[in-house]
Amino acid sequence: MTFFRKRPFLSLTLIFALLAALFLHRALFPAAGMALAGLDARSLFYPWWEFARTAVSSGHLPLWDANSFSGYPFLSNPQVALFYPLNWPLFLLPVRFGLSWHVLVHLVVAGLGMFFLVRHLSGSTAGAWLAALAFAFSGFISARIWAGHIGLIATDVWLPWLILATAWSVRRRTAWSAIIGGVPLGLAILAGHTTSLLYIGLAWGVFAVYLLLTTPDRWLVIRQMAIMTVLGFLLAGAQLAPLAEFSTVSSRAAEPTFEFATAYSMPPSHIITWLLPEFFGEPTRAGYWSVPAFDELTYYVGLLPLLGLALALRKPSKLIWFYLALLVLGFLLALGSYGFLYGVFYDLLPPFRLARAPGRAAFLLVFALPALLGEAVAQWECVDWNEKSAGFMRWLVGGTAVAILTSLAATGAVFAAQHPTETSGRLWHQLGGWGIALVGVVAGGWLLVRYFAEADASRKKWWLGGLTLLLVADLWIFGFKLVRVGSTAVDPLWTDAKQIIGATELRVLPWGISIFEQNGAAQLGLGSVFGYNALEVGANIAFASSVPDPRSTAYDILGAGYVVATNPLQGVEEGERPLTLLGNTDRVWVYQRGRTLPLARLVTQIEIIPDVAAATARVHQPDFDPATTAILEQEPDCALVGGGAAGTAVITEKSNGYWQIQTNSPTPALLVLSETAYPGWRVFVDGVEQEWGVAYTAVRATCIPAGKHIVDWRYQPRSYAVGGILSLLGVVLVGTAVWRKPW
Repeated sequence: MTFFRKRPFLSLTLIFALLAALFLHRALFPAAGMALAGLDARSLFYPWWEFARTAVSSGHLPLWDANSFSGYPFLSNPQVALFYPLNWPLFLLPVRFGLSWHVLVHLVVAGLGMFFLVRHLSGSTAGAWLAALAFAFSGFISARIWAGHIGLIATDVWLPWLILATAWSVRRRTAWSAIIGGVPLGLAILAGHTTSLLYIGLAWGVFAVYLLLTTPDRWLVIRQMAIMTVLGFLLAGAQLAPLAEFSTVSSRAAEPTFEFATAYSMPPSHIITWLLPEFFGEPTRAGYWSVPAFDELTYYVGLLPLLGLALALRKPSKLIWFYLALLVLGFLLALGSYGFLYGVFYDLLPPFRLARAPGRAAFLLVFALPALLGEAVAQWECVDWNEKSAGFMRWLVGGTAVAILTSLAATGAVFAAQHPTETSGRLWHQLGGWGIALVGVVAGGWLLVRYFAEADASRKKWWLGGLTLLLVADLWIFGFKLVRVGSTAVDPLWTDAKQIIGATELRVLPWGISIFEQNGAAQLGLGSVFGYNALEVGANIAFASSVPDPRSTAYDILGAGYVVATNPLQGVEEGERPLTLLGNTDRVWVYQRGRTLPLARLVTQIEIIPDVAAATARVHQPDFDPATTAILEQEPDCALVGGGAAGTAVITEKSNGYWQIQTNSPTPALLVLSETAYPGWRVFVDGVEQEWGVAYTAVRATCIPAGKHIVDWRYQPRSYAVGGILSLLGVVLVGTAVWRKPW
């Protein structure tokens, strides 16, 4: 206890680290070939981190991935989060360890952030402790671990720190404190999950309103938050500048439909899962039988915070109204297409058109309910405990218990009437849920009464210990089974395909393969027309998908030589440019495409079609020959001799972000490179830089003089230099603020 009093931060860090290690122990040291399971962990983060770790260990940044999406700006994807400081130590570990330890670190960040926030705002150590446990081990985080949503967890856990830093900087009243206060915002941005930033920003905005209403010096609040915003964006500049560039060409910018934005809305019926988290099942044993998807609709924080909500409403403070506002806002937004508020935000706030899964707005509940519990404990600790107070608690717990008993009896009656039926297993599962809720509410209410009524400080700690055990047991009964490990091996369909195809520079075209398996091609060194990622280059995806037929001319232009499918394809081995079955196993069918164009080639004929739709339509017309003709949006700088011999283009060196091509042509020609057209590429002919343009709406092309030449394509985006300078400025400001010690 003496150590705890002298070093509270270190002590709490060790306690939360121990709890997190116990919670994650099955995944902390996975065997070779295994790692933290979850579709996104295996399909996104594992291959991303392997790719990034390999690049960094070889001494360069992984700016470009040549094997995905016909070329992809890898590091411009914020979820890679290479510039996020908490990721740096984990890149020293094998990725199978790094994924799990990344989650452990952020469970500690979540617990510490909520603890110090509640203690700072409410003044109750006991309330802060319970709130921290409820937040760090909430069903929301457990479900995200199950799904492998690594970046989402890393981003969301910074919300308590951001609000704490804001309150602290306003109390300190200095610009230097605001600079330090902007660090959590910068870290939240660098953690990489942009959709989560929307909800963090909303919560921060609501807290700003709370401060403006409760702080006499409103100008001070505005100034401090403005400085924090600028500092946070400066720190994250290395990531924000490339992301801003990517956002202008992303497929999401071109697809802001309301149906897209409201996918994974939370049905009103899912309110019951705040009390019974497995009312609609769970994916490990009972199965899940509600709307998709379990992980997107799971926001359980335990039974004690629900009792805390009732206690808070009984004695509301100004701070409680702030938390209630967040709770209501999160709930209304989470309804998405089932409610009205998300539609208003969609119409008025453009970022909500690019986001998905309104159910994620319920994260505001996951933050607000534990904080409400902490504030309620603080308020009731100050109450002179008497019969009136005890009477309210008895009515609260007793009324809730009766309601749960009634629901349990009704479920049992339905079970008895229908047993045995196809739904009897579900009803039995729900009976167990009602039983756990009944025990939890009665035990939680009794422990709270004993805690508030106890006058002796030493005995009070025992009752707090009981509340701790109850809360942890409640959350771990639900969440512990969601932590698992799984194989990191690439789906066997890709290993089979690789064996059938052999060594090739041409790309593969996945056909009918789950998006969660699409990155397997790149992991085996096969270039692919598609892939799996949250952000995609809009022009590339639109062109590749323009005609949904594996014989499409678009795939000729993108350098696809092979079609990979999990089942035999019907009707493709006939007609113009038919596919030819190259080989198959019981897992994969591989076809060779009828017309294959090299990745680098020279043409001497062009057509100028500025309109994207018209240019794409022209590509698919029967009389168009992409082997001899390129479509450009404007006239090139060179004078081409139409119909002349095109010459040759030989790739002499190729790596991620670099191509060297040796050309030889009797007349000026256009060099077409079947790789994604994206800002930041530079082309040099015999060492002299020149302009390049977009061909066929999606790939790159440049003019080549007659004769022999060496052409170098280099991916050297200036956005990283600009962003790096901004981040360096932010670090200097923070360092100066720390040196001045504004605390």
